[in-house]
Amino acid sequence: MTTFKAMQYGPLGKAVAAAMPHSEADPIGVYAATLSLWSAAVAGKVFQPSGRPTVFWSALVGRTRVGRKGFALATARAILDPSIGSFLGTRMRKGISSGPSLVTALFEVEQESLTSEEGRDGRVMIAEGEWASVLKRANRDATYHDQLINAWDGEAVVNTTKGKGGKREEQRIDVPLLGYHVHIQPGRWAPLVKPEFALGGAFNRIPHFVVSQSKSLPSSVKRPLDAVKETPALTRAYRWAREKAREMELSPEAADRHDAYRKAFDARMASLPEAVSCFFERGDENLLRIACLLVAAERKTVISVKAWEAAEAMIEYSMACTEQLVNESQQGTGRQMKSVEQIIRESLTRYGGEATRTLILRSLGTRGNADSMEAAIEAMPDVVMEKRAGSAKGGPKPVVVRFVDATREHERPAVQRAQEQTESEERPKLTVVPPQRKTAAARPPAKKAGGPAREAAPRKAAAKKAVDPPKEESANPLAGLL
Repeated sequence: MTTFKAMQYGPLGKAVAAAMPHSEADPIGVYAATLSLWSAAVAGKVFQPSGRPTVFWSALVGRTRVGRKGFALATARAILDPSIGSFLGTRMRKGISSGPSLVTALFEVEQESLTSEEGRDGRVMIAEGEWASVLKRANRDATYHDQLINAWDGEAVVNTTKGKGGKREEQRIDVPLLGYHVHIQPGRWAPLVKPEFALGGAFNRIPHFVVSQSKSLPSSVKRPLDAVKETPALTRAYRWAREKAREMELSPEAADRHDAYRKAFDARMASLPEAVSCFFERGDENLLRIACLLVAAERKTVISVKAWEAAEAMIEYSMACTEQLVNESQQGTGRQMKSVEQIIRESLTRYGGEATRTLILRSLGTRGNADSMEAAIEAMPDVVMEKRAGSAKGGPKPVVVRFVDATREHERPAVQRAQEQTESEERPKLTVVPPQRKTAAARPPAKKAGGPAREAAPRKAAAKKAVDPPKEESANPLAGLL
């Protein structure tokens, strides 16, 4: 997997690297938490080239104690607190587990800001140290995940409440400014990260990072994070970012790289099982958000290739972590996740190296659709999909999928057919014997009272008499008269 060094960039990367000697947390976990806090601090001022928000949400997945998830968040706060003032101290929230409470939290902070000198400011940072507890309650609320999706997208969130006298009042935030960072244990991830919400897009906006303890510091150092010093470059960058709204842009070289990445990313999403791809279908946009935030920390508006590459390394690492979590959760239930490519290969082998497009699509079931099947086949060098000549009656041309070199695959069913034919010839053939007319002696006796026990002997005698071979005729023609 990618190391922290590959994703480290600019003042944010340097600040995390400088803090690591004083923290037991995973450096990638610290980096993810720092980016999430930083994105919430500059929310509403730094935008993507498309004008969309740049908030970056993250989830740290690690075992209790050895994951050092809390250490990662504490280290991130130690890095940013001196540079972004009282933001984290006054605007961090936790324990929000329903759509209405989420909207209310955003609405109340925004309303309180209207009387301040800076004016309207609805920035909120949610940091959940026990995401499992939140999800357990939030999964029972149909609106929670929908409101999260709207907030990440930068679309309005709305909640209706009852005011004084029973009058209905609307809480509306047209431009939600929400930061989001959570922690969860691997064992609790699978039961609570519900597939129906993942398929709806609730979790592909939250990159996951599997973390573990980086080191063990001496017990003599009571408060190691007190040694983390202010990063002047981040202090200047925060002031620069809060001055006015800025829209970032990709350099020509970075734009070419991003276009190529998006094309390859779409093909990858189409080839993966939906149960996996639904967790990082927003990976390309999260990459761009990370790049915007890294460059904003440099007080620049143009995203360089190096900044883009650092963001790519981070999002690729996150997707690898997510796929690992999904596969491990499926193995825990006794199921093995298969890619669309694997299913196609197994189906072609089963059908002798060639099958119709319909049969292959049917084999995918819920794991894929026509687009994902075609994308996977295009990426497979030894498999092609082609149209065959139509029937003599002028019907539609069948579309078949086959191995490019299907000699062995076709030989196998031919041998099987030959073997089956040989076995058929060797089997004894059945002969139909015409039924014989029953004689009077062969007829069963009339049913009498007394039950089966009394009838058994006559029946046996009748059966024996019926099967006795006929006696040879006497040579004397007058024997019947004697």
